[in-house]
Amino acid sequence: MTRLSAAVPLAAFAFVMALMLVALAVRNGFVPDDSVRLWAGATSAGDGEISIGRIVAAYPTLPFVATVLVALFSFDGAPAPALLAAGLLALVAGLWFGSFRAAGFSLVTAAIITLILAFHPALLRAIVGGPADLCLVLFLYLFATAIYDLRVRGTASEVMAVGLALVGLAFSHPVGAAIAFASVPFLIFAAQPTLAASSALNVVVALVFPAVFAVGAFYYLAWVFPGAGWSFFAAPAESLAAWRAGVAAVIGDAPPGLLALDASLAIAVALALGAPLVIVALGLAFRRRPLVTPALVFTATLITAAAVAVASGIVGEPSVIAVGAPVLTAVVVARVPLVRERLTLFVALLAAGWLGGAASIVIVDPLTVTQLSALLQGDGNRERLDALAVGGAMVGRDGILADTDNSPAVVLGRGRAHGLLEPASEPFALALLFGRLDAPFVAVPDPQSNAGANDRIDKAFPALYRHGAPGYRVIYQNTTWRLFAK
Repeated sequence: MTRLSAAVPLAAFAFVMALMLVALAVRNGFVPDDSVRLWAGATSAGDGEISIGRIVAAYPTLPFVATVLVALFSFDGAPAPALLAAGLLALVAGLWFGSFRAAGFSLVTAAIITLILAFHPALLRAIVGGPADLCLVLFLYLFATAIYDLRVRGTASEVMAVGLALVGLAFSHPVGAAIAFASVPFLIFAAQPTLAASSALNVVVALVFPAVFAVGAFYYLAWVFPGAGWSFFAAPAESLAAWRAGVAAVIGDAPPGLLALDASLAIAVALALGAPLVIVALGLAFRRRPLVTPALVFTATLITAAAVAVASGIVGEPSVIAVGAPVLTAVVVARVPLVRERLTLFVALLAAGWLGGAASIVIVDPLTVTQLSALLQGDGNRERLDALAVGGAMVGRDGILADTDNSPAVVLGRGRAHGLLEPASEPFALALLFGRLDAPFVAVPDPQSNAGANDRIDKAFPALYRHGAPGYRVIYQNTTWRLFAK
């Protein structure tokens, strides 16, 4: 049996399990707000409701464009973001399995290690986070592999591999941009000592040039299509504010500088708890620098990126960086021969890393733990569930006026954006401009709810939710939303 054919059943299993997990998370309103916004935007683009300018200049670019393509080539109503997230996990699992087999592990051992790492708690959180988080996992793995190859060989192809991995990181996730930026001062240590000694600056420039060029090109696109991509970039600042609130509930308020240090320490602890195998393996191989230095560069980059994310305030919350633990573990298992020689010890460390990964989530993302606890107690995100429910009530109806930019979960609940009169549409703009409702259907949240506080329809028609409008009647309502029909 070839490595590819052996990896197919394992990848298929990972795909199905990830799809089930995402479906469960969406159904219970457990998907993060910034992921919901990205999902809804990609669904709208897949239905042709977003202009080409907003698509090509949207950020994060890779998961957004990939989700749009999946939506275009799948059947109507298919959960494109969930399919893409599950597909990315299957791809990562297949790559890991292939690398373990190439390193000399038996079929059964490679499969067991792959499953333990593919369903590491940090990766489970990334699966729920959606395509952007899984894109980050994929390019983190490619980056870690590339810096190992750079240290061993250091030819032009390895330099290009590192550069392309940095491009992928920068455009896969907002935090990926922080990781790419944070890697710059450490890249020189990843190169071979002789190469770094002769032309250190040239090496760093060669490594980061593709990313710098790609960022410049993206800024040019955003300028050509004004107001395009940054509409999807508002959520990271909101997620950082929510993360700060969750951390403050655990350790108390802290000034931004100290909070950035706290974030770095939290990620360092998360990596140590989630990847004890790496610590032991590198400790045993500490005299073999080509095996140790790339892992140290990777770790230092992630810890620094956490501080950059918090200090900058524009790339989102840093808890997703915890996925570096299973990623680095996978690379070390495949690259450090000592793991294969002391298999029993390291399989036990893998199991300990899984338990430590669960504990690390409590440290780096207390808000998610609180929400999960509330969900298990039957007290989930009521407003999110109501938005999903009103979206479900819209199925089969067209011409629905709704502020989906403010409540993107409505699009997820409906399954598609075609038939919605969204904020970017002309009927929506005219209704608010002239203060007159003429759409066949109108959906509004309770003005006293969190969603209603920023809903543009509520602001333009403040009495609509309570008293309705002439010629309209309520055809659906829940705790938060009312759907009116003309």
